[in-house]
Amino acid sequence: MINNLRRSRFVVWSVVILSIIAGLLSMWRSVEAEATNTALIVASKRILERANLYKQQYLLNGHKQVNDDGEPLRYSRTGWLIPIEQTDVNCNYWLDQLYPNGSVLGLGNPKVEDLSDSVRYRCRYQYTEKHQIEILLKGERFSVKANILA
Repeated sequence: MINNLRRSRFVVWSVVILSIIAGLLSMWRSVEAEATNTALIVASKRILERANLYKQQYLLNGHKQVNDDGEPLRYSRTGWLIPIEQTDVNCNYWLDQLYPNGSVLGLGNPKVEDLSDSVRYRCRYQYTEKHQIEILLKGERFSVKANILA
């Protein structure tokens, strides 16, 4: 009799534990997607924060600044860091200076796309089909957008 009671308790607890695990596994994808979306937004905010820091340093110290490697930084006339390496637009330069880590929550290094024209600097960093960060410098306006596509 006691063995039957123990078996039935074991079966009931096993069913409860398995249903909890199944519920967690079914929710895992949505939690993972939400975490990735949040990490992309945080990365875009960090890029903007770092760009503001460079601008503050430019306004306080002037043009003659160098990065961590000792190379001179290039600024627009209003103090924003511009993605120019020698004479060419290089979107990797922005990423190296503004977000040296490069990866977002394990998504790895992004595919870099230069969308600049004669009026603006515009770079897109594509992490996945759904996740991208876009940096735009047009005149005196600098912006960073985290694009989460459906």
